[in-house]
Amino acid sequence: MPLEPALLSYAGLACLALTSHRLRRDPALGALPAPAVLRAAAVALLLVAVWRAAHHFGPYQGPVAFIGMVSIAGLPLILLLSRWPRAGLLAGIAASVIGLGSTLPGIAG
Repeated sequence: MPLEPALLSYAGLACLALTSHRLRRDPALGALPAPAVLRAAAVALLLVAVWRAAHHFGPYQGPVAFIGMVSIAGLPLILLLSRWPRAGLLAGIAASVIGLGSTLPGIAG
């Protein structure tokens, strides 16, 4: 089962979480991009996740798989953000690197 849509969904949800005032106040996160930039990155990551899910599972099962993967990706993000916000966001960066790294060969090939 391909995990790229789940990783990209996690990264997209982490970008959306960075737009909240609660996380933006954390001084350990440093200077963050503007919320509009983060929202645009989140939309782009979620669109790539939808595309990968439709590519892997087909046009009929792809959207259903995407919704399931977003739901599954959201649960650990919420749990991590409630206890260790920086760890949850670092996992989002790692998920985006791994997800996009495994997606790029699929685009080129």
